[in-house]
Amino acid sequence: MKNIAFLSATVAMLVLSGCSTKEPAIDATASTAGSSVGTGVNPNATTSTDSNAVIAPITNANANDTAAANGTNGSDAQLVSILFDYDKFDIREDMQAAMTKNTLLVKEKTIKLEGNCDEFGSDEYNFALGLKRANAVKTALVNSGANADSISMVSFGESNPVCLEKTQECWAKNRRVDFKLP
Repeated sequence: MKNIAFLSATVAMLVLSGCSTKEPAIDATASTAGSSVGTGVNPNATTSTDSNAVIAPITNANANDTAAANGTNGSDAQLVSILFDYDKFDIREDMQAAMTKNTLLVKEKTIKLEGNCDEFGSDEYNFALGLKRANAVKTALVNSGANADSISMVSFGESNPVCLEKTQECWAKNRRVDFKLP
């Protein structure tokens, strides 16, 4: 009888610990100043079904991430990170000008697209969402004339935030695709 009660309690905890679909509340006491944390390519990253896509759960320190918090990329200060809405991977209307600018800057170059997410959702979900965001940007670049073979993708999921505060503004900075030049 004790085993059945324990098993029931365990199953209930697993069911109730799933991801919430509701958007998180804002901590009104937190400041909006962003802080940066490191990135880098994980040598143990696993490759997804797309031969140019990598899922990288572990990151290393990289000084270029401060620029990402400001909406630019460290690899090329002229490139702008593409921001996304909560739980979405379609390119927002207000990001179209940035996409056009980035396309002109990288059209003939080899680039890496780094998909990122906020802290909400499971690790697996966020890695998949980061990859979907990177793929949406890649598709837009290819549709504008960029060579698909010169674009690689990586998803950092939620492991590469540029801001750690518990505010809407900070979470919005973490929902992005960064452009990196080799």
